[in-house]
Amino acid sequence: MNWFERIKRLPPLVWLPVLLGLFFNKMAFSNLILARGDTFLYFYPYWDAAAEALRNGRIPLWNPHLFMGAPFLANSQVGFFYPLNWPVWLLLPTPYAVSASILLHLFIAGVGAYLAGRQTLGLGRWGGLVTAVLFALGGYLTAQVEHINQLQGLAWMPWFLWVAARVFRSKLGNRWVLVGQGAVGFALLFSLQLLAGHTQTSFITGVMLIVWGAAHWLEKWLLRDSPHGLGLSFQWRRFYRRLPLVLLMGGGVAVLLTAVQLLPTFELIQQSSRQGGLTPNEVLSFSLHPLLLNRALLPAYGQSLFSEYVAILPLTALLLAFLAAWQWRNWRGVVPAITLVLLGLLLALGIFNPLNWLLARLPGFDLFRVPARWLAVYALGVALLAGLGWQMVLDRWLVRQRDWRTVPLRAKENLWHVERPFRYAIWFLIGLIAWNALAPIGAIFLPTGPEAPFEAAGPLTLLLWLLELALLFGLILGQRVAYAPENRFRFKLEMRPPGSPWLLLPLMAGLLFWGTRSHPYNNLTTPEAYFDLRPPLARLLAETPCQGETICPTPPDRFLSLSDIFFDVGDQAEINTIYADQLSLAAQYDYTIAIKQKEIIGPNLPLSFGLAAVDGFDGGILPLNSYSQFVQLVLPEGTRTTDGRLREHLTAVPPDTWLDLTNSRYLITDKVGDVWQEVAPGTTAFFDLEFPIALGSGELMPIAYTPPFTATAVAFVAEGQPGWVEVETATDGRLELPVTAVGSGGGVANWLSPTAPTRLILHGPEQGTWQIHGATLINENDDTFQPLVLGNYRLIHSGDVKIYENLDVLPRAFLLSRWVWQPDETAVLPTLQQPEFSLRETAVLLGSGENQTGPPDPTATATIIRYAPEQVVVKTSSTDSQLLMLTDAHYPGWQVTVAGAPAELLQADGLFRGVLLPAGEHEVVFTFVPRSFQLGWLMTAVGLFLLLLLGTALLITQRLESRR
Repeated sequence: MNWFERIKRLPPLVWLPVLLGLFFNKMAFSNLILARGDTFLYFYPYWDAAAEALRNGRIPLWNPHLFMGAPFLANSQVGFFYPLNWPVWLLLPTPYAVSASILLHLFIAGVGAYLAGRQTLGLGRWGGLVTAVLFALGGYLTAQVEHINQLQGLAWMPWFLWVAARVFRSKLGNRWVLVGQGAVGFALLFSLQLLAGHTQTSFITGVMLIVWGAAHWLEKWLLRDSPHGLGLSFQWRRFYRRLPLVLLMGGGVAVLLTAVQLLPTFELIQQSSRQGGLTPNEVLSFSLHPLLLNRALLPAYGQSLFSEYVAILPLTALLLAFLAAWQWRNWRGVVPAITLVLLGLLLALGIFNPLNWLLARLPGFDLFRVPARWLAVYALGVALLAGLGWQMVLDRWLVRQRDWRTVPLRAKENLWHVERPFRYAIWFLIGLIAWNALAPIGAIFLPTGPEAPFEAAGPLTLLLWLLELALLFGLILGQRVAYAPENRFRFKLEMRPPGSPWLLLPLMAGLLFWGTRSHPYNNLTTPEAYFDLRPPLARLLAETPCQGETICPTPPDRFLSLSDIFFDVGDQAEINTIYADQLSLAAQYDYTIAIKQKEIIGPNLPLSFGLAAVDGFDGGILPLNSYSQFVQLVLPEGTRTTDGRLREHLTAVPPDTWLDLTNSRYLITDKVGDVWQEVAPGTTAFFDLEFPIALGSGELMPIAYTPPFTATAVAFVAEGQPGWVEVETATDGRLELPVTAVGSGGGVANWLSPTAPTRLILHGPEQGTWQIHGATLINENDDTFQPLVLGNYRLIHSGDVKIYENLDVLPRAFLLSRWVWQPDETAVLPTLQQPEFSLRETAVLLGSGENQTGPPDPTATATIIRYAPEQVVVKTSSTDSQLLMLTDAHYPGWQVTVAGAPAELLQADGLFRGVLLPAGEHEVVFTFVPRSFQLGWLMTAVGLFLLLLLGTALLITQRLESRR
């Protein structure tokens, strides 16, 4: 027995983990990590927080770190109850937990596709392996590894087909046993998908099952006059009658099993900024552009495409799928597989398919964006057909080899004639390749969008496509191009015996391997991208009480990051020196972007470090609608944040009163907008332009913090009519100094001798407006300088980015003696936007009551003595009735007690929590006890009991059946 025969005798599924390790060798066999996109900014932080809660034995119901408070567990994308998350959370650091989960679920997807191919199409073991490899390691699934919850849900998709085919092929006579088996299988699979946290995948799977079942009915109708069809024979009447019942029962049990997650999520949807569904334009965003079809479906070697649009497979796989589809009249199960391919492609076209404009208005379809995600169904359908196509080519080759002992009976009965469909398939592939030349012309008139700018396939890709087609002629038809001097073209097609179809396996695997080298999972970078602590993080952590503790006497003050990542990293040269020989350029780039995100403490990263941010980032059902409404106070008119981020929309620092109210003690900005300017002949100084001010006649503004610096003058970057400066020093006392214009857009005020000013007050001009962009203290004797910060801020960190401290910020909890009532939410925002309304002194309460306009109580105090995610304890003291404001988000499930007695929790300023208190000293306790979670636990317990009962009944029934 030679080595090739030994390989063929191995169980084919052995090759799946081998190929998985080959494709993902960096992820499986190195310490490198994914540090880009949603993986880095979304899943790492959320998995960090979930893992910490799990290790502490706590169910994380509330997230105090983002959006000024938001539900944690109800955000299903976390996947807290997904059972396969718990082992990796407990055993591995977060980046490696994500990597392990990716590898595990790609293997699960491959096994499911293998079983689905064998059960739905009757594939042999090697045909099943072809299906498994093309689905699990194909372009679509491997492009989604950055969205771990989506990958987890997709991994279970082919298992649904396996369960349906296995149950309905059963020859058991008891129909209720079949129904029960199918219901249990679907219930477990739907539960796993729902708990993984990507609801759109569950919806796509449900639609796929319904269409797949309808396609079986269509196949039976189309083949009604056919004397026989090869492949598998289903119990057709049982199938049609039972599939709706099985889906209904399985879905019902799945809802019960996952109620502990679903009910909090449904409650969050009602409070979400996306409540009521999405508009058709939002639903159809990120549609697969027809001009990108060949780039989306065929591998482009060395080129990349937006990951949502990628479903590449080698030309060999598409040709095999075409050959299988051609046999739809002769092989049961081919029509449903073809239907999956068409369903996935047509719905993925989104806005370019007129049918989708109707579907976008239907319940279910109107809840999800990114139609391109229907490519998952296409990928599964093509993988099934390609496995069958390879099986057919193998059968034909075995017949021609006359190895009758190993030829399946189906192949002896019908020798497949592949010449005609092969030529049609070749023309189809040539047309797809030719689209590469026509699409650039179309892109001029119909752009493909900023997320995927059109880029034609390169010369290397075109060459490899043509070489692959040439190889297919030889391996499948036995034709090759030979030199023929007598022919005027000098070449001709020469007939030879067909090549072994076994050679198609390494050909497909090799081309798929090289075609996916541009996928993000190949650009892993150093773990320092995640584990290293950058200076801004260290600075804020130094200001944070109770680092690393869930329960703390006082909460960390919030920060707002306004910086983008256009700045240069100060230690970039050192980074390049260290990693030039260790990482590829793409991996170095990802590392640089990752450390920039840590410099600005990008969206959601506060979860990983126990910090508190004003905003956050979420592409699902967060942020809350109340949050979206509240931030309208500072967003430019006509602007709305759909994912919660503020920095993309803010063009300037928000008003001081808004920052004070939201407990925004720290602001993070970069230095991109700052300038160096000449302040004297031959002397330049640096100016911080972050907080520009305008002073009119009679107006003044003190510099809140004057750093100790010996200076001889203060210089300005300013416009308009200059005013004057009031300076107080320890040596010269109080000075009133005029500002003299210097150059274009500059000014300077000098005093007598070098001294450190203790106080600076800027005064407006007698007429006109003085627009001050920045100010800097200058020592003209030694050409040194010290930038000043305008307004009530102090610079506490200056590196690649700057961190300012808001010196006038309000604490997280405080008392107010003034409030007004508004009857509904629509009136709250207009009230807050009134010019005369003071956010610091007055609150707007939702409901009905008596307005209070009393004077402030200077002796009133509110002190947080215990702060935990699900409980906040505040001690208050006042001599009059007061409103306790806790500037954490109001949400159903929060309850409040005053001195142990239940009290009414009010929604204040549209977003925050408030409670009215009588005069005196009180202990106020806010507790998060959502009824949706409590009811969900009960329903999940009932679901587990029903599942156990149903499983026990099935086992007993099967044993009784077997004894008959």
